[in-house]
Amino acid sequence: MVLGVLILSLLATLMGRLWYLQVKVAPHYRVAAFQNQVRDVVTQAPRGQIVDDKGRPWVTNKTAVVITVDRSELNQRADKGVPMLHRLAHLLNTPYHKLHQQTKICRYPKRHVRIHTKSGPKTVVRRVALPANCYVGDPTQPIPVSQAKPTIAATRRAIHIQEMPDQFPGVDAQTTAVRHYPRPQGAMASTILGYTAPIDQSTLNGMSPLRQDVYRNSKVGVSGLEESYNKQLRGKPGIRQITVDHLGNPTGVVKNTAPRQGNDLVTHLDAKAQAALEQEVQAAIDNAHSSGLTADYAAGVVLNARNGGIVAMASLPTYNPNRPPPTLTKPQYTHLQNQPGHPFLDKAYGSSNPPGSTFKPISASGLIHDGTMSVNGAYDCPTTFGTRTNFEGESGKGFISLHEALVISCDTFFFALGAHDWSRDAQLIKDGHQPREGVQNIARAYGYGEDPGVDLPGASYGHIADRRNTKLFWQQNAHRGLNYCKGARTRARGTMLQRLDAEFCRTGYIFLPGDQENEDVGQGTVLASPLQVATAYAAIANGGTVFEPRVVKAIVSPTGKLIKRIKAPVRGHIPLSKYDLTYLRNALYGVVNEPSGTGHGVFAPFPTGQYPIGGKTGTAELTGTNENGCWFASFGGPAGQKPQYVTVIEVDKADQGAVSSAPYVEHMWEHLYGVNGRSAIFNNGVPPTTLPKVGAAAIKARVARKQARRAHRQAQRSQSTATGSTPTSPTSTSGTSPP
Repeated sequence: MVLGVLILSLLATLMGRLWYLQVKVAPHYRVAAFQNQVRDVVTQAPRGQIVDDKGRPWVTNKTAVVITVDRSELNQRADKGVPMLHRLAHLLNTPYHKLHQQTKICRYPKRHVRIHTKSGPKTVVRRVALPANCYVGDPTQPIPVSQAKPTIAATRRAIHIQEMPDQFPGVDAQTTAVRHYPRPQGAMASTILGYTAPIDQSTLNGMSPLRQDVYRNSKVGVSGLEESYNKQLRGKPGIRQITVDHLGNPTGVVKNTAPRQGNDLVTHLDAKAQAALEQEVQAAIDNAHSSGLTADYAAGVVLNARNGGIVAMASLPTYNPNRPPPTLTKPQYTHLQNQPGHPFLDKAYGSSNPPGSTFKPISASGLIHDGTMSVNGAYDCPTTFGTRTNFEGESGKGFISLHEALVISCDTFFFALGAHDWSRDAQLIKDGHQPREGVQNIARAYGYGEDPGVDLPGASYGHIADRRNTKLFWQQNAHRGLNYCKGARTRARGTMLQRLDAEFCRTGYIFLPGDQENEDVGQGTVLASPLQVATAYAAIANGGTVFEPRVVKAIVSPTGKLIKRIKAPVRGHIPLSKYDLTYLRNALYGVVNEPSGTGHGVFAPFPTGQYPIGGKTGTAELTGTNENGCWFASFGGPAGQKPQYVTVIEVDKADQGAVSSAPYVEHMWEHLYGVNGRSAIFNNGVPPTTLPKVGAAAIKARVARKQARRAHRQAQRSQSTATGSTPTSPTSTSGTSPP
């Protein structure tokens, strides 16, 4: 009986297990069995194009033969793939050590960093990036080691690799689409366009397992427009599901989804304008160098004052867009990285410096708005104010109007008003009221010290100091304050560093009268990028509208269908009356047109009667050097119309704004309107308002035009054969020209 019960129990257990497998979890094992027979083959989608305002390509795709090495497969081999890499290096005619470095996975050492937060100091762990000629992408995906045009030689190498898998394990060769930067009109725009790189593991970790499989071998934008509009540009990968047998051999196709190309971007950038601006910015650097000046870099912006579109934006030195950082070897990267001027940084929007006297129209706006001054009043322009003097010691002019103060750029005029402004606010605080801080508030309304909102990553905010943020900065950096006090005690008595430490220890948290005086002339703690200055001058030019500038004007499908038109958002409006803004605009016209104006001599060759130009020179004293930051900001357009463009050029470590920047801004205006022997960039000086045909639509249009021309020639030949005569030549004195 015991034996019978045992047998029945075992049979019941067996039947229960059989029911569990056949009924309860059958769907799960059915799916698992199917998945064991199905393989997903992912085809990456070509990224969309980026074109200029007339359809000229900034970024396209070209076909290339790409050879990849699977590092994970090599690591599983006893020899770590070293003999294979030697064979591959010989086949590719490249040094072995270079190939070995290319297939070496970059390691990111960690370091402990002490930071200070609102809750107090704490230690965080940060990875230290090592830009080098090692692979920075996902270590589980194939590493590209060679990319070449699909020539006969490259195709033969690819076939050789594919036909000899035993000699080249883990190596694959495919024809694929890669990014190409054609440089239309010779323009680079490298830091604006950006570049792509293999997707990193941290990005993959944020995706579902299915999406990880799909995007594991894809490239993503990591800079410029490639990064900002990565979602629109990247397209949708194709997936082909194939069935395989128990040996892994394909037996059929279950599903085949073709890749869908990414959307195209139409930009406000014009290739001719960009090329001209880059030419003038480089000329400004070369001229400064020829005068023995440092001129580490120069940057410029051409902005459409009417809609906030960026027509051109240059930053030099820069890098070749077809040789972005991911393609450089470690020595090449290090060489560029250590060059003065930081070639990988766009100085037009990604860095900030004191804007000098180009800031005076902004501080004037604040002084008008908070009631410190009136456009109808007269104020003193003394030779000295306290220990301060005018630029290069120029003598004072007595009591003058704001118009004249801007035209001649009188520093002491603004020093005196700044001191009065500070004292008034100090009294308000003493009486228990909030300070007006009119210059700071209106500067932020113009966009200074704020996120410019441009559709590019890494834009600089700049800085506008006031009582509150000066104190907050001091409190958040209290440890630095202690260092200042320590430096004041321990440094050699009387040295410059000891005196600076003593000053910061004693008054570093206080916004002093001298800080306000410096701020009103664009020195000291005022920091701005050329793009921020251009945005502010556009507001003065267009009547008070402050835009968040845009590079891209539209997103278009690969078939040419408009998906979205992008307009520059309006940040706000300058709180000044129309009369006051017109007054400021006329004063800036006076800088260029009046004999005493600081920009008059430079613009003498330009037909300002036909194209009125207003502007302002700026010369900012740089700490630790006898060289200056040089600026010229301007706006202009056809006579009788609202200003069309704003043009700004900054040259770092040069002479002064009227010498090192203004001449090249004047040249840029000649390019824009085609004067003094130059060809005009735009017809009638107006950028195109209609969208160009791009992508497949452009190709279809070109094919249609070619077919039409071919049909026309055939019709002419048929006509001449039928009549026994030759068709009329376009240069003939009789007859008419063919259409």
